[in-house]
Amino acid sequence: GTPNGNSSRGRDPEGDIPAQPRNRRQFRLAQSMPILERETTTFGKNELTLEETIRRWSHKKPDYKTSNSLQHLLVTLPQTFPPRNDMVEDHEYFAKWKKLDKECFTDMGGDELKSLLQRALRKAKFFLHPDKLPKDLTENQSLLFKTIWDVITQQELAIFD
Repeated sequence: GTPNGNSSRGRDPEGDIPAQPRNRRQFRLAQSMPILERETTTFGKNELTLEETIRRWSHKKPDYKTSNSLQHLLVTLPQTFPPRNDMVEDHEYFAKWKKLDKECFTDMGGDELKSLLQRALRKAKFFLHPDKLPKDLTENQSLLFKTIWDVITQQELAIFD
């Protein structure tokens, strides 16, 4: 509170306008609030670069340092495509991806899961293979496909090697 006993949280002493944050932590929190709201809607509707957008798809919240599972990556792959990702221009090739049902890997284990993952991985790699991609891709589209290819290949090596 204030010396006169009135609370000054979020207001200036006169009570008319919002007060400026009092320290760096409050300032960073105040700065991040609108960005956090935008990030929860779609990948591209914020101030992230394409690389950061891919990182948020490929890694777990809150710090985006731990990789998502291969199952998660394969099921959520369309989230990296336009129009959900407005960092990349749309192309008819994106519509050729056949979505995987989010339930397709549930209630499986062992060899059955491994076999299904390998089939889904082949499908994804066929779709993302540099020789199969259209020749008229923009720089952002090419970067998106290359980065997704790298992420999925890295997860594949972690699981199957």
